[in-house]
Amino acid sequence: MNRVRLPRRLLQDSFDQLRACGAGHAECVLYWCAARTEPDLLTRLVHPVHQAGPRGYDVDSTWITRFFLDLRRTGQTVRVQVHTHPRHAGHSETDDQFALAPAPGFLSLVIPDFAAGPASLGDTVLVEMDRNCDWVPRPAEEVLNVV
Repeated sequence: MNRVRLPRRLLQDSFDQLRACGAGHAECVLYWCAARTEPDLLTRLVHPVHQAGPRGYDVDSTWITRFFLDLRRTGQTVRVQVHTHPRHAGHSETDDQFALAPAPGFLSLVIPDFAAGPASLGDTVLVEMDRNCDWVPRPAEEVLNVV
């Protein structure tokens, strides 16, 4: 399990985006990206085109295609999928089945209460896809090193 550096500003900007998008009543999703040459340093957040409601979201498939082409062109990779849930954080069966990049090492972070709380990892749930394509719980504050 590698530690991933998460700039404090990126964490705050992510909470701001999730709150603005979900407005306290809908789930929202975003992705944290890193350079392929330095995959353990998160450098940007990407907020996809998506439809959302209080119990889920659906990312636009045309947007996903353009996004992956952009990642290739810019030499970046998606390291973490971040999304909100209405109350408690937890990785649902739907989350398990529909991750953006289901590959070993991919991280998925779930933030409770539509990200209404403080911009921290405190009440979040983090899972990582292992080599068997199973989601394994990881301690968010140990894997994501806020710098």
